[in-house]
Order: sequence, then C-alpha cells, then structure tokens
Amino acid sequence: MRSLTLAQIADLTKGSAEGTGLVNQVTIDSRLATSGSLFVALPGEKVDGHQFVADVLAKGGYGLVKKGSFTGPGVVQVEDPLVALQTLATEYLIRYPVPVVAVTGSNGKTSTKDMIAQVLRSRHCVHSTHGNHNNELGVPLTVLGLNEQHEILVAEMGMRGLGQIKRLTEICPPNVGVITNIGPVHLELLGSMGNIAQAKGELLDGLGPDGIAVLNGDDPSVRGQARSFKGKVVFFGLDEANQVVARGVMMGPEGNPSFAVRHDQDEVKVRLAVPGLHNVWNACAALTVGLQYGVSLEEGAKALEALSSSAMRLEIQRNSQGVIIVNDSYNASPASMKGALDTLAHMYCSGKRVAILGDILELGDLSEQAHREVGQHAQECAEQLVFIGQNASFMQEGAGRGEVYSSVEEFLLTDLKYDEGDLVLVKASRGLHFERIVEHLMKGGE
Repeated sequence: MRSLTLAQIADLTKGSAEGTGLVNQVTIDSRLATSGSLFVALPGEKVDGHQFVADVLAKGGYGLVKKGSFTGPGVVQVEDPLVALQTLATEYLIRYPVPVVAVTGSNGKTSTKDMIAQVLRSRHCVHSTHGNHNNELGVPLTVLGLNEQHEILVAEMGMRGLGQIKRLTEICPPNVGVITNIGPVHLELLGSMGNIAQAKGELLDGLGPDGIAVLNGDDPSVRGQARSFKGKVVFFGLDEANQVVARGVMMGPEGNPSFAVRHDQDEVKVRLAVPGLHNVWNACAALTVGLQYGVSLEEGAKALEALSSSAMRLEIQRNSQGVIIVNDSYNASPASMKGALDTLAHMYCSGKRVAILGDILELGDLSEQAHREVGQHAQECAEQLVFIGQNASFMQEGAGRGEVYSSVEEFLLTDLKYDEGDLVLVKASRGLHFERIVEHLMKGGE
C-alpha cells in the first residue's frame, strides 16, 4: 500500500490517533504483522484481536482498536474496527483512484478473477484479490494492497446473503462488473433462485449507468440481469448471439480446452493450460474484460496460455502407481460438480474413469433433487462411482449404481485400489475435507 501516517488513518476513519508513525501494510492477522503494519483488532469466534495489540506494537507495528479498549502510543481508536477498516479502504480508493473490475457469480469467481488479471497484465500493472478473499474483510484488505505502480484493481466479490455484494460495491465501487453465472448456492440462507439472482444483481446496481457489465450470455438468469441495467453490456459465451463468442471447443488429453474466440471481425485460437470445460466461459469473460482496457484478443489469448491452476481447483496429480488424480476438492455446487464430471469424461484415460463425489452443502430444499441430478450425470461420465456423505444415497439413486459411504473416514478404511492409467476425480464441498482422500490416493491408497 501507499504509506499513510497514523494521523491520516485517524482522519480517514474518523478516529483518534495516539502517537505517530508511518503505516505501510494493513493486516487482520497479528502473526503477519511487522514493523510498519497496522493491525486491525477484530473480535473472532474464539479470540479477540485486541489481545494481540501489545505483541504487534512490540514488533514496531500499530493497532486500529475499539475506543477505550487499548491506550498508548501507536494506536488509532475508533468506534468499530471492522467499519473503520472498510471506511479506510473506501477513502483510500477515493484518494488514490484506479479502475476497478469486480467479479461475482455462483461458480468460477476465483478462476475468472485470476484469468482477468492475467489478461490485463499484458498491458497494465494489475493488483487482484489474493485467493478467494472476497468478503467484508477480504475486499477492503485487497483495496489497501494497492500501491503506486498499480493501474487496475481486479476484485472478487462473494456473498452468502442479500445486501452483501451491495455493501462490497460501496467499499470498492466497480467500473466493470463481471457475472460468471447464477446457480443454486447458499440456498439455505437465500431461500430461492430469485433471491440468488437478486443478490448477484447487486453488482450491477453498484456499477451505475457509466459502468460496463460483462455477462455470461449463455446463462438465462445472468442475461436477465441486463434488462434493468442502464450502462454498457457485453455478453460472452458459446451462443452466437453474444458479442464475444467461443466456438470449436476441443478437449486435450489432460482435460485442457482449446477453442476459437471471435469478437467483431477478429478471431483468435485459445489453448488453455488449465483443465476444465467451464474454463472456456471463464476465459471468454477475461478476454472480454481485456478488450475494455485495450488488450487485443491475440494478446489476451497468449497471456491465458501461461496461466496455471490454483491449488485444489482441478489440479492434475499422478501417484507413484501411475493413477491420475483430478483434485477438485476445494468446493462444489451442482454446476461445478457437473462441469468437473464433463472434464473427467473428456480426458484421455487408458484405464477406468472413477468419480469420488461428496455432499454439496447449503442447497436447502433443493438438496435431494440436486444430488440425484449429479448422480445421474455421474453415471454418464465414469465407469466406477463412489458417493460419500449424508446425500450419498440420493446420488446413488440418480446414478442407479455406485458405492456409498457415510463419511470420508469410512471410505478411507476400505481397500479400494486403483491401477495404472486409472483416472480418479475427487470433488465435494469444502466442508467435507476431501483433500484427505487426495492425500490417501497420492500415497497409493496405503
């Protein structure tokens, strides 16, 4: 970040500073604090960050604390540290403005964010969200990571309820808004697909009439968001009605797609190093954003060829016995589960295709039907099926076959063996910790 004095931070957050100093980094983790760090003391589920303010000060750092909780040189006292962090980010962006590209959607936010940043770096110095730090804490910290060299910010924006994306756009107002898709996620909290669409649509409300909406035109729910938007809309996807169109999709032996992308009179061949059919749409979104900032299709395609996968997002691994493991254990939704299965079906395989699938969480009343549909899709894509979790029986019913286990622990006690050339997909919601299965398979099932 650009350096700020304690007095400036107090002014921007409407707080009061005790002592003087120069801040060059903001963190919410006291363990990461160094000399010059501003530690935001937040109450947590188990501990209160105010317990660690003294440790940070001893390192030469500073503290943003609740008024009356800590006194002494090196702190800025505020009414609410979380609100102050968010206000600091908003004011920082006003003081040091750069164009903001905001990305949301039910699936593919992080991959699309990474691809957008990769494309834009062809011509610009880009700062982007680290990992999936896309909430009320991650977005302001991302903003405060901007420095003098950065020309564009790419910010991922997530949500678990109505009003949350609206709040993130207030903290970090976007110039370009990207919606990857709208599907059944967080239904236990949101209640209906209509509410999910409304929640995602808050991104376009935050854009305003001068903004640019980059939308997946193949998704009817996303396309519907454009009806009430007054700014510029650019659709991407496989349908010829979109402005940026992918065609001729071919899958490589390790599930990495290649395809052509057309915009107006220009067409370019794209060869992705990352696996997954869904990444065709993610790449189209990135190329579309690139066009808004002067990056040609050719430049963008070249940049995408060099992009590698994030950890646990369709990561291809091979164990010592020659079994190929498709590790997509980071998270799951009905759409991403089917997408991963499609990738499994299109990858080269000299042995048998195996799908080890677990629960998709937070689906509410749609859970049973969604798991049956995933099971039905799985039986078309793999010879051997393994279903794990509370909803395993529903997936088995949809598939009409497959092994069922109540937990990862029960599955790991089995003596299932896979042979050289077998292709094994491992996927479930993050809460099931399917990385334990990947670790087990990488050891050869021992």
